[in-house]
Amino acid sequence: MEEKISLREYLHSIRFYILFVSVLFIGSIVFGYMGFLSEIFGAPLEWIQQLSENIKDFTQSYPAWIIFLAFFIVIFLNNSFTCFLDIISGPLIGIFPIFSAFINGGLLGWFAKEEGLSVFLAIVPHGIFEIPAFLLSAAIGLRLGREILKGKGERHLKKELRKGLRVFFILILPLLIIAALIESVLIVAALILL
Repeated sequence: MEEKISLREYLHSIRFYILFVSVLFIGSIVFGYMGFLSEIFGAPLEWIQQLSENIKDFTQSYPAWIIFLAFFIVIFLNNSFTCFLDIISGPLIGIFPIFSAFINGGLLGWFAKEEGLSVFLAIVPHGIFEIPAFLLSAAIGLRLGREILKGKGERHLKKELRKGLRVFFILILPLLIIAALIESVLIVAALILL
């Protein structure tokens, strides 16, 4: 019979993974802000600016609630998929959660350098929900990746995967729903006001 572990106990058990991913994320923000990652992120910015222009045309053709719904669905599905991929790729490609934390932090720092620190103010309303969900999923992925490295008798991958997916459904997804709602409202408000 499998022992039940509370959410609090599970989060406590992965605290060092959370700390590691958080330090990596913050460090990559600094790297991005210092310009070390400019070559990586230069091309995506041009694509985002072009997409932004196309979205402005789209907003004039449809009511605000449809635009909100479209943004909410896209943002929520994208973030959910990324977090889920961080978790399940841990045992398969243990490096992916580390790479994901580094790239996302670097992108945030780079945007702050290019657009000014006001980027952080734009991110804070939804970021207080989205970033912890993202860091938590990367930490779970690392925990699962470490489980693979254990000896055959010590490995409990299925049990750890079940725990990680439970956290995904009861904590990470609700955080991502709140973040997507806030982000969608802010985007639609900005599009209407501009």
